[in-house]
This record gives sequence, structure tokens and C-alpha cells, in this order.
Amino acid sequence: MSVLLDTSILCRLANGTDVDFPIASAAVAELHRRNVRVCVTPQNFIEFRNVATRPFAVNGLGLNAAEADLLSAIYESSFQLLPESPAIFTA
Repeated sequence: MSVLLDTSILCRLANGTDVDFPIASAAVAELHRRNVRVCVTPQNFIEFRNVATRPFAVNGLGLNAAEADLLSAIYESSFQLLPESPAIFTA
């Protein structure tokens, strides 16, 4: 079985003070424990970087670009990156 993570999960995992961090972290850990293929897409990374580098005052994580890139690299090594193509739209 495979699951596609929503960008909101990546954002929660990036913010240990988020009230939903424990839930997101436990859910992803359980998926890995069950040997579920946990996937992300390039679109997840685009959305994550947008939120991660946005200031706290406007509903972001307040990270700088280097911090966002480091977290993206960690996510890319932790989850399977699915390819995207224009054909996805019609599917």
C-alpha cells in the first residue's frame, strides 16, 4: 500500500511546537512501521517551501530558504518522490 502525504503534514512535521505535531509525527512513524510506502510529489515541495519561508505573522513557519531546503532534503530522503507530468492532469 502507498499513501500520499498532504503538504500540511510536512508543515506540521517541520514545527515541533505545532499543536498537531505529535499526531502527524506518530502517524508517519506508524506508516513506516507498517512498511507503507509514504510518498510526496514535487508539488508538495513547492507548497512546503512557500509556507515554510512565509513569516509567522501571515500563517507561515518563518524559516529562511536554507532551513526550508534542509527540511525538504530530509523529506526527500524519508519519503518516496513520485514523478509529475502534464498527463497527471487528465488522469
